[in-house]
Amino acid sequence: MIEKTEKPHSIKLRSTSDGLHLDGSILWFDSHATGQLSFLSSCISTTKTKVPQVITTEETARILESFKRKPNALICQYNRPFSIGKLKMELLPSGSILGGASLYVETDKGRLLYAPQLQTHRISIVRQMQLKRAKSLALGAYKPAPQITLPNRKKELESLVAQVADSCSKGQWPVILCQAFGTAQEITKSLSDHKLPVSVHSSIAKVNKIYELYGSQLGRYSTYSAKKPNNKILLWPLPLSKNFKIPTFPDSPLILVKDNTIEHELEEISQLIGSYIISNSSDANDLKEVIAAVQPKELFLFGPYAKAYVEEFKNLSPVVAPLFADNQPTLF
Repeated sequence: MIEKTEKPHSIKLRSTSDGLHLDGSILWFDSHATGQLSFLSSCISTTKTKVPQVITTEETARILESFKRKPNALICQYNRPFSIGKLKMELLPSGSILGGASLYVETDKGRLLYAPQLQTHRISIVRQMQLKRAKSLALGAYKPAPQITLPNRKKELESLVAQVADSCSKGQWPVILCQAFGTAQEITKSLSDHKLPVSVHSSIAKVNKIYELYGSQLGRYSTYSAKKPNNKILLWPLPLSKNFKIPTFPDSPLILVKDNTIEHELEEISQLIGSYIISNSSDANDLKEVIAAVQPKELFLFGPYAKAYVEEFKNLSPVVAPLFADNQPTLF
């Protein structure tokens, strides 16, 4: 059973363009170049970490190492409390991707749960999300239009598999464009479970192997090679930057799997036969359940849609406030 802590002081978090900072401490959250010590919540960021030391999970460090972005990491396991100075901390599974974590911090001003990316819906190939009650809760606001509920993940995945199977039955091998971390592994497993032949881009294959190293059974797949004919469904990573270009597959229909409701430029391509939303993180409606479970006295929202989330959550905690990077308000 988790005890509540009632403290008269407020925990102060400062938002910058390079992550959050816990006021009066050396601890930063998802900072890549600022301060001495930063908690790294997942491998999703593509920026090489230059912070002298990070706190993260073994799985996250392993994935970053495979892409030659290995940080100087203090490796911590889930549910194993540890201390640095006066701060007592514990990593909790975020339920999102392999190695994804939230950070629970006990300070002299109360208890804080930093949770930038949570997935309340069970994903079979990663640890299920865990929460603890805290006086202060910091949530990421990364989904636009918080009043809109995302499609059911399970149904979207089932529809995707059905469309792919239909294309294969007609002798067409679709190219599925999706996030290389988390989403690609879930799709790999689902297609393999349905006995559909799968090949994946080399970057996806690297992540797949680490998922398998930590016990996730993804089934049969091969690594794509441009030198060989590809008579299989192909999983290709969505562009992570403007310099990352998608090669042309003139004989293959394209299917887009995206993370949110924002219209994607790829949806204008004539080869596109389907578009699905399979998100690694929860929408605002699911986060309301998180807030109810944590029961914070102070709710902080950060990210590009912080202002909209504050309006949506304004009655869910005594204090609901946005954290704007460098004190600049967001546009939404």
